[in-house]
Amino acid sequence: MNYGMLSDIELSYDRKTTILKNLNLEIQKGELLSLLGPSGCGKTTTLRIIAGLIEPDKGRFIFDGNDITRLPVHKRDFGFVFQSYALFPHMNVYENISFGLKMKNFSKPDIDKKVKNIAEICDIGEYLQRFPKQLSGGQRQRVALARALVIEPKLLLLDEPLSNLDAQLRVQMRTSIKRIQRKLGITTVFVTHDQEECFSISDRVAVMDKGVIVQCGTPEEIYSRPVNAMVARFVGFKNFFTPANAVKMGIQIPAGCTQICIRPPDIELCTQGSNITGTVEVRTYLGTGYQYEINTGIGTLSVSSSAEPPLEQGSTAGLVFKPAKIVFLDR
Repeated sequence: MNYGMLSDIELSYDRKTTILKNLNLEIQKGELLSLLGPSGCGKTTTLRIIAGLIEPDKGRFIFDGNDITRLPVHKRDFGFVFQSYALFPHMNVYENISFGLKMKNFSKPDIDKKVKNIAEICDIGEYLQRFPKQLSGGQRQRVALARALVIEPKLLLLDEPLSNLDAQLRVQMRTSIKRIQRKLGITTVFVTHDQEECFSISDRVAVMDKGVIVQCGTPEEIYSRPVNAMVARFVGFKNFFTPANAVKMGIQIPAGCTQICIRPPDIELCTQGSNITGTVEVRTYLGTGYQYEINTGIGTLSVSSSAEPPLEQGSTAGLVFKPAKIVFLDR
């Protein structure tokens, strides 16, 4: 169900630098939609337009049947979690979470009930009397999330909320965010540059590049069927070659294909019946296996393998491309 729509959004700074160009995006009710892309692609700017923190030069934002393009941020009833958490240092956790409810003039009994309920959902019930400086990064992140959720917003906006956490805690917190989002059924837009984080948490993903959305779909669709080389590189494809080189290796290519790509784990090492052979230039141990850089007649290819014993530097390797894992790009 279409809940919100950015239509033909454009934004430039100083009328010189284009940030967003003819951007169109649908937000479906109850989904967790992620904006994914490299730094400077426009994803945070898009989120701020949705929030009402920035007005676009052109285009409209239709939300729940209403044009709210020019509606002030404080009238949108959206929840926002910033990268820095933005907690009030002089307030304890209870006071931080209850701040928005007080601004909306809820009664003290209602505030108390709502704060304690969302604190339990976010697993911070035992920290209500602590101050932000007494909390870990993950606990502060949960407080920021609880503060955004307690007002029961129509839309939750998350701007790289996990980037300040260590790797292990990021994994734990993205699971928590997904669990809470599912439990409350709240429509959420999540900004990140981390494709693994994005795919693990999202219902749909919009990949951005240079101010436009280049592909939008489920994580599975984008991971398996990127529409162009930019998306393919961003989601883990490292080996690219031309149709002419593919034909030399016995790979059948469809009409209209401009480039072929494959991920390192989807190339097998073999001793015979290979598509191509090459020389091992670099071997890197990854814990679960090895990453090889192999010099071939079509360039250096990256191969991941757990096969033992590992290949030695300078040795000859045969490479077989798994047919089902080859991706053909038409642009």
